[in-house]
Amino acid sequence: MLELLIARRGELVAKDDLLRDAWPDVIVSEDSLSQCISDIRRALGPRGAVLLRTVPRRGYVLEDEDVPAKALPGRTVRHGMMVAAAGLGWLWLPAGPVAPPETPGQVMAASALLDGRDWQRREANEQARMLLEAAVEDDPDDAVAWANLGLTYWLEVQHLAWGGGRREMAQAIELVKRAVALGGTASAHRLLAEMRLLSPFPEMRSLVDALANAQAAVTIAPDKADNLAVLAHVLALTGRGAEAVRHIERALRLDPTPPDWYRQVAGLSYLVSQEPARAAEAFGALHGAGTFTGTRWWPGWLLASSLAQSGRTGEAAAIIQAAAGRRPERSIAAVAQSLDGWSDRDSRERFLDGLRRAGLPG
Repeated sequence: MLELLIARRGELVAKDDLLRDAWPDVIVSEDSLSQCISDIRRALGPRGAVLLRTVPRRGYVLEDEDVPAKALPGRTVRHGMMVAAAGLGWLWLPAGPVAPPETPGQVMAASALLDGRDWQRREANEQARMLLEAAVEDDPDDAVAWANLGLTYWLEVQHLAWGGGRREMAQAIELVKRAVALGGTASAHRLLAEMRLLSPFPEMRSLVDALANAQAAVTIAPDKADNLAVLAHVLALTGRGAEAVRHIERALRLDPTPPDWYRQVAGLSYLVSQEPARAAEAFGALHGAGTFTGTRWWPGWLLASSLAQSGRTGEAAAIIQAAAGRRPERSIAAVAQSLDGWSDRDSRERFLDGLRRAGLPG
């Protein structure tokens, strides 16, 4: 994607062109594009939002100025991975490989495959897996190789079309656990936290394990925004709203152009800490024409509940009415059934009560 923007520097590049360039064989939502644009802006540095300009409803323009060398082709701009889990909504989480400053050639080659724009291709994932299997055979104590090998299975689970199931999910967890046992990096701990938090298989989710690994990631790398955001997400779901707010606000300070999933975690943290007005402000930034379609339904429910809890019942009711035409099967009971990942009973009930006040039927 960055290569296309550079090739057409100074010109408007339509969203459809960027989507075709980055995902030629995959149907994705514009959320995917927005995340990649955020990643590129971060790579461009403090002036990222100026250098890569949004043209509303049309596309993006990379201004005709010098682009920092670290963002040029040959260096990767990490994409995110969108994952779903019951009660957690759709979130963008980092999907880049684990890599220390010095790694063996096989691991570096695999990292390039996993971190490049072809990471959504099954062939690239399989090629990376072969390289990593050879790497761990050569050096069974290579924690980075084990973590990235686990990542290949995690990606297979997340891409439903690839056919990954419980066996691959269990394999991913065991491989990354091995990396952690060998003295894993902060990224390995965060990867394990994400899998324990967002596995599509309830029996493989564990908020206790997710919390322990997220805390370890922050302990090792306290200034890494992704680590703080993942920890905030786990804390919010366990009812520790004040701590969640503290960590996500620090993550937002560290990352001036955050991905959308940071805002969703921020909104959830404010909602759990009983600050519905601030939650509504955070979720409002995610609300738009795409809400309640495709992957954008959870921000809508969260925004409606936040508005209702803030006393803005008219606005909340309007969101619920809009949802009725797009997700007519939804009800309080249906939403409640999807909240098994939200372990704090009090905040969960406040969320559902907000939806009742907004007019969502029982």
